Amino acid sequence: MTPQFRPNKDIYDQERAIKGMFREEDCPFCHDEEAVNESAWSTEHWNIFYNLYPYSWDHRHLMAPPKIHKKTSLELAGEELLDLANIHRFMKEYFGEEEYFSFTRETMGLRSVEHLHIHFLVGKLHGSFLRKMLELQGYPVKGDISAYLSGEKTS
Repeated sequence: MTPQFRPNKDIYDQERAIKGMFREEDCPFCHDEEAVNESAWSTEHWNIFYNLYPYSWDHRHLMAPPKIHKKTSLELAGEELLDLANIHRFMKEYFGEEEYFSFTRETMGLRSVEHLHIHFLVGKLHGSFLRKMLELQGYPVKGDISAYLSGEKTS
């Protein structure tokens, strides 16, 4: 079942700026029974939800949070990591021949939900897009990176 999307992410972002991040006590992945019951799919350790404020403006933006509240990937237990392979198999089947990518925000900066979750989105993620994103955030990607690539420079 595809939920009712709320595509005005600007309003959501404004509300989160006022209220702050969802913490464990008000986590939508832990405490929103309607959302949990309407999950697109689940495994023993993970749920898959449609993002209600999708970057893609449609059903092709899914999120996979672990069922137990975790803040970062470092908190995941071995069984949860092994079960993550089932999430990736589901996504491959869900997107079929369509290009898609995934990402996780490991730090709390700009996250609206403290609970760890992996985004899966339709589309292609080009390296040039990532470099531009880093530049726009004040991390200019310039110069010769061959020393980093060869392992000569580590910092």
